[in-house]
Amino acid sequence: MPLYLLIPLFACVASAVLATAIFVRDPAHRANRLATLMVAGTSFWALCEVLWNSRSDPETARIFLRLSAVGWVFIGPLTLDVMREIAGDRTPRAQKALPFLYGTAAGFLAAAWFTPWMHSGVVPTRWGWGYEIGWLHPVYLAFTVACILAGIASGWRAYGTASPGEKAQALSVGGGIVVPLIVASSTDSLLPLAGFQPLHLGTTAMTFFGISIAWGFYRYGYSLLAPGAFANEILETFPIGVAMLRVDGRLRSANGTMARLLGTTPEALVGVQVRDLLFGTELDLMGEVTEVECEMRSFGTGRVPVSISSTILCDRQHAPIGLVLMARDVREVVALRSRLVMSDRLAAVGELAAGIAHEINNPLAYVRSNLVLLRKHWDELEGEIEKTGTPEYTAVLLAESEEMIDESLQGVERAVTIVRDVKGLSHAAQSDCEMADINTLLDGVIRMATSQLRCSSTIVKDYGVVPSLPCAPQELQQVFLNLVMNAGQAIDETGEIRVKTRAAGDCILVSVEDDGRGIPPEVVRRIFDPFFTTKAVGEGTGLGLGIALEIVRKHGGQIGVESEPGEGTAVCVRLPIHTDRMEPRPQ
Repeated sequence: MPLYLLIPLFACVASAVLATAIFVRDPAHRANRLATLMVAGTSFWALCEVLWNSRSDPETARIFLRLSAVGWVFIGPLTLDVMREIAGDRTPRAQKALPFLYGTAAGFLAAAWFTPWMHSGVVPTRWGWGYEIGWLHPVYLAFTVACILAGIASGWRAYGTASPGEKAQALSVGGGIVVPLIVASSTDSLLPLAGFQPLHLGTTAMTFFGISIAWGFYRYGYSLLAPGAFANEILETFPIGVAMLRVDGRLRSANGTMARLLGTTPEALVGVQVRDLLFGTELDLMGEVTEVECEMRSFGTGRVPVSISSTILCDRQHAPIGLVLMARDVREVVALRSRLVMSDRLAAVGELAAGIAHEINNPLAYVRSNLVLLRKHWDELEGEIEKTGTPEYTAVLLAESEEMIDESLQGVERAVTIVRDVKGLSHAAQSDCEMADINTLLDGVIRMATSQLRCSSTIVKDYGVVPSLPCAPQELQQVFLNLVMNAGQAIDETGEIRVKTRAAGDCILVSVEDDGRGIPPEVVRRIFDPFFTTKAVGEGTGLGLGIALEIVRKHGGQIGVESEPGEGTAVCVRLPIHTDRMEPRPQ
């Protein structure tokens, strides 16, 4: 065997080893798979070169020569495709051109196999066999060079403003492409075209491409061809969205959690500018961020509240090559924070109401006392006047005065009852669990609501026999008061509000029905959302039903709503008589 054959034999073995090493680095990444195909093709090309140069029969040598086209005919499109992948080029023009380029290369392959247009024949040499160039081979060479130059231009545009670490890797990959282009074109195409038969060094030069990639893995610890090689499986299990950014802010890759958070796929996020995804903050692409709350644009649901942090990504030479962005979904935190804000506001309103009720109660007490004493004195005075006889007009005045005193006493008694109910509803210390009668609680609610409802609204009570249940009475009063007030506000002119209680198995059903304007279906779905209100600005906060729902759930119950526009609304509260969520306090 001629010593020359050791060169393609070395290229065959080395390329096979390098192709395996490149593939296992990141088999899921397309650029890595394309590079593997190029290096594996070189190994097959070198094997065919060994075989045709070791044959004595020219016809057999020609067969292996034609078969070797599988390893080199697709070099141009593959190089362009690899460079597009590592550059993140997603332009529609390039996407449409690639199938055409691969198809053209397949046409050259068919010409190499079945016609003498690529290689017109073989000629004997001292080391084996050379070949004669056919008329189509220069066309193929121009096609391949054009593809390779287009790929280099794509990489140059992408990494012209890249970080030093990325530039170093891009130059390494570019060198691994340019050197084989020059050497292979000279020894395997141009010189044979000029009539010379030199040693064919194309396969050896192409092996240099695989070596440059493997060297990049070793030197930098991070590869432009395999950016997902850093524990992709672990990243996919993270409950936090993780994305790798280029220094220009474009996403290089993202894990599944990030894609699900944004309502899309990891592939669709490649090349997207991070500034187009973030609202409420400006990300420093060369700095670190720690737990900053903002919003991200979701492709499915609008905006998603997140807490983001970032850290600079460096290679083994400590050169920055991008940024790692982490996004944590804080929708539950935001919802909890909203509920806490509502609780604080309601607590403040409750304390204010309790204070006002206390202040009103003091003057009411002595007004009531004075009216009672005045009534006593009036009765004594009336008796004395009757003994002496009274004119007709005096009798009328006495009767009217007595009626006014009675009405004043009734009004004061009603005010005292309302103040007592308000104090009971708002007093923070009375929110513990105790046994309570629902019908009695509803009586207090109706007394408070009657003074605030339109005079055209009539409340009809339809109480059933229901047992007492363990609950926080003031909290349930808050629920029922909100339902009754909403029912009254839904009535435009004259109308009726029906408050019913029933025992149903191990539950108590409390329903508040009205014959008002009703609620549209699209609104019914949102009435329990915090801060959602159909009232004008300044007339409602949208907190009442949200708090009511939380209170009923706290008691282990449920709220159901049935409504038809123009037909009225029925809200039913189901409360379990026995629940492990509420423990009666000791008496």
